[in-house]
This record gives sequence, C-alpha cells and structure tokens, in this order.
Amino acid sequence: MVHDETDSTVPNQQPVLFQTANISNKISYNPATGDFSIPEKGIYIIHWWINVRHTDKNVSCEPRALGIELHQFWPDDVLIAHSSTHNKLTSCDTGTINGNAIFEALPGASYRFINTSGLDISLVPNDLYSATVSITRIV
Repeated sequence: MVHDETDSTVPNQQPVLFQTANISNKISYNPATGDFSIPEKGIYIIHWWINVRHTDKNVSCEPRALGIELHQFWPDDVLIAHSSTHNKLTSCDTGTINGNAIFEALPGASYRFINTSGLDISLVPNDLYSATVSITRIV
C-alpha cells in the first residue's frame, strides 16, 4: 500500500507521486517517478482513491471532470484502467477519484497513475490522507 498526506500539485499528463509506502508482497514503489514495480508474473487486483481539486483558476470555476489513468509503464505503455470524478468539479470543489482493476502483470513490469484531466490537479487531504493505493496478488 502507498498513501499520501500532502496537498501537492500533479501536472497534467504527469504521474501521481505518493509520499509514503507501506509495501509488502515484493512489490516496490519509487516515490521519485511514481512507479510500482511488480517482480512476479501473476494476476493482481489494485484499488485506489485520490482526493483532488483542479488548480486552473483562469476558468472562473468552470465545472470539469478530473481523471486518473493506471498505465503499465514498462516494458510498454499500456492503459490498464481509467477513472474520474463522478461529478464535474469547479476549482472551488474537491472530489474523489476511485477505481479498481484486475490485471495480469509481467515479471519486472512497472505501473503508474497518470493525471489525464487536461489540467493540473492538487491532491487534497481528507482528514489525514489525500490518496491511497493497494495492490494484491490474487493468483
């Protein structure tokens, strides 16, 4: 599991960088790149939620849906899943992006979450955490 407790900004088309890793089951996480590395081939389930706010004050709080994609980043860029806020948000509002995916991992492959909102977003702490991800090998 990884999580974040910050109100950091995630530029458009850039990876979400989580602050704290509590990794087990041989999966590693690089907080500088946002990459999760999975050493063993298998079927995995991943769950995430990320509290977000868009940071574009130039749109006069125009409502926008904000999105995150999970990509296999290495050895090839492959879209695994897309999720977005359930409602359009203004830059004055906070929403949660959550999702789940079951996927087959290649040995040594890496995965990352990408901001695909079309603009920069901020992570927004809700009580303690602004985001959390958990990955479990099921087969």
